Amino acid sequence: MPKRGGRANTNGPSGSRFVALNDLVDRDERDRDRERDNTRKERNTRRVSFKPSLLQSSGGIRRRMAEIAIRSHLEDDDDMNDMPGTSKPDHARRKGSPIPRKRFGNFMHLSKSAFGWYQITINNGQRYPKEVLVNVLQQAILPEHLVPLYWRSEKSFISFYVDNHRIAERLDGLERAVQMPDGFRPYVSVRAACPPTPINDQLKARMEVVMAKRYNAQTKALDMSSFHTDPDFRGMFCGIFRSPVMAVAIGIMEKNIPDLVALNLNNNNISSMEAFKNAHVRLRNLRILYLADNRIPTATHLIALRHVPFVELVLKNNGLCSRYKDHAQYVREIQRKFPKLRKLDGQDLTPMIQFDVGEEAAVMPVAKASFLCDPNGTEIIRQFLEQYFLIFDSDNRQPLLDAYHDQAMLSLLVPPASQVGRLEKYWRYNRSLLRQNTDDNTRLRLLRFGRLAVVSMLAELPKTKHYPRSFTVDLTLFTPKMIVFTVAGLFKDIDGDSEDLRYFQRQYIIVPAGSGFCIRNEMVLITVATQSQVRFFKKSIEPTATAQVNNEAAIQSSGLSSSLQSRLQINQPSTSAVAAATLQSTQVGVDETTKIQMVQTLSAQSNMNIEWSKKCLEETNWDYNHAAFVFDKLHKENKIPPEAFVK
Repeated sequence: MPKRGGRANTNGPSGSRFVALNDLVDRDERDRDRERDNTRKERNTRRVSFKPSLLQSSGGIRRRMAEIAIRSHLEDDDDMNDMPGTSKPDHARRKGSPIPRKRFGNFMHLSKSAFGWYQITINNGQRYPKEVLVNVLQQAILPEHLVPLYWRSEKSFISFYVDNHRIAERLDGLERAVQMPDGFRPYVSVRAACPPTPINDQLKARMEVVMAKRYNAQTKALDMSSFHTDPDFRGMFCGIFRSPVMAVAIGIMEKNIPDLVALNLNNNNISSMEAFKNAHVRLRNLRILYLADNRIPTATHLIALRHVPFVELVLKNNGLCSRYKDHAQYVREIQRKFPKLRKLDGQDLTPMIQFDVGEEAAVMPVAKASFLCDPNGTEIIRQFLEQYFLIFDSDNRQPLLDAYHDQAMLSLLVPPASQVGRLEKYWRYNRSLLRQNTDDNTRLRLLRFGRLAVVSMLAELPKTKHYPRSFTVDLTLFTPKMIVFTVAGLFKDIDGDSEDLRYFQRQYIIVPAGSGFCIRNEMVLITVATQSQVRFFKKSIEPTATAQVNNEAAIQSSGLSSSLQSRLQINQPSTSAVAAATLQSTQVGVDETTKIQMVQTLSAQSNMNIEWSKKCLEETNWDYNHAAFVFDKLHKENKIPPEAFVK
């Protein structure tokens, strides 16, 4: 017996691969015994052989190929597989069966059309009448109901359209499974496509007729839902999901119904709103829009409508509705894009908190130089600023000790070195955290703590000249326990030969102390005045500098520079913001609105009636401070008649 893994010496005299038995008889008995021993050993040891197969010979290959062909032929028909013990796969089919292969096994579903339309083409379908062909197709796709649209017959095929994906998918699965009465099996092909829409005068005229029929003049509403299905579009497809067609429709609205308020575009397969880019100009009165059952994928596609002030919007059954985690997030996103929206998908919305300026009153409020959270603090702040800067601009700043708390703190800030200009006199006091962010000791040293340290630093600063006419004041907190306000304005350094114009901003925190108030915290910012501030100074402040010096001299001579802390009394008479605006000079050109406010304020403060309050202001030439001073003086002397207090 030859070895399994090697080539045995079995070739006979004729050169054949196989030898006869009689040729082996003459061999030595020892050779046979040795051969049997080797064979017995090889049976117990498995070996891998790379010996060429017998099928590599021409005869072996022919036999093997014939065997495979016969087996394939026998296994191709389902009827021969119905034997006991055999399993038949679900997708088995007989060779030549009319059942299409793709309905089973690797079945590929028809992808959905982006616009919802499908074209069905039937080769050689022109042989048969439309009724016969439609009836055969209808029977094949039961229980679905087939409605062929835009039927067209050519020389070698017929085509029509459907707008239902399920029906298109059923038709796509037929292929040659449909059999006509004469036995012919036509080939049915389906693809996603829309009917053609040529934009011409005929289409525009037909659209005008349909839109006029659907317009309600009483409610100023136009119903264009399922617009392409209108029976007046006979043999013509008018798909307004196409932007050019929608642009034609908007042009018709602009020309014929410019007062349109509500527009219904439901169920039109709309996916783009590009045609509505200028809708806020072309349809100025549009406030309600229905877009349900369309194909708008995201809320971003609504950006073309962002300028239209919608109050009601319907977007249900669009792709964008399913892109949010919950309904509340969807509502917030749509309401953010349309802040004036009051109704979404039929549900009332809570109005958004916004700065809503009416269309008719789109005028911004008049800017005010100062903000006062409480008019009762006006007089206190006025007196403080008057006394503080009068002392600060004097030759001796030591009286400011009375204005600061024993534990007062003060810090000064100037811009970076590249922007300081000529602020080198203030640079060594600069406590900018950007500058001192690595040195804790310097930051603590530049923070002045205690009224002695505060006033000592203020005394070292250059001599200044402040201009109260440039001051703006923001009173942000006014309580019996604390007052917080900020004052900003212009001043000049008058040290040396040059008098450079500066801008300052000071923030004060004032707290009760004894019978009055004192400064607990102060932060000072000093920078170079801008060009606009310089122009303002030259235009309105500088010409009145001489008059202001005389005014301050008169105030100083009257003994107002006594103790600043004694001037900050909480029971000081308070005035309104109008009175604060009239502290400087005599009010000759006061307008009527200001006069009415001054009369009302004086009446509230003095308890006099409106008539006597007006009389008092008129006699003092509408100078509120003078009028209040005269009233106090006459009231203490009991010279005001009782009828002045009768209201």
